[in-house]
Amino acid sequence: MAPALRCLVWELDNTLWDGVVCDATSGAPRLAALRTLHRLSERGIWHAVASRSDRDLTLNKLYRHGLYDMFSVIEIGWGRKSSSVVRIAQTLGLALDTIGFIDAEPVERAEVARKLPRVRCYAARNADVLPALPDFRPVLRTGPSATPPMGFASITG
Repeated sequence: MAPALRCLVWELDNTLWDGVVCDATSGAPRLAALRTLHRLSERGIWHAVASRSDRDLTLNKLYRHGLYDMFSVIEIGWGRKSSSVVRIAQTLGLALDTIGFIDAEPVERAEVARKLPRVRCYAARNADVLPALPDFRPVLRTGPSATPPMGFASITG
């Protein structure tokens, strides 16, 4: 059996919320995604962001909806998401086989899966069922809390 996931990396546009921040088409966070975010946090699973977007607009939206503190590492920029996932894993000290990635775009999931075959990828349309998967069983920790202190945070442009 694969190890339990210790971190779920989120694309935000069309995944955590409908629409795209840069196009000013984004709406409120999706309820199913929010439930998953909270349920997995309760199980000790960290969350991170790997989003291809405008940094300031995206951070503003996270703050406005009270979600910024839910994420241990935030990578927002225009590079490859696989590169962001690698940096997130290094920042948190996690092996790639304990990282999951969720995105609405099949092309983005394929890029991460091809470059990082040990990372498990999930379609955003399935966000509501993730807590039922064995990949997301509770993580037993003796170290930091489910969302590490912001000293771990890394916001890149």
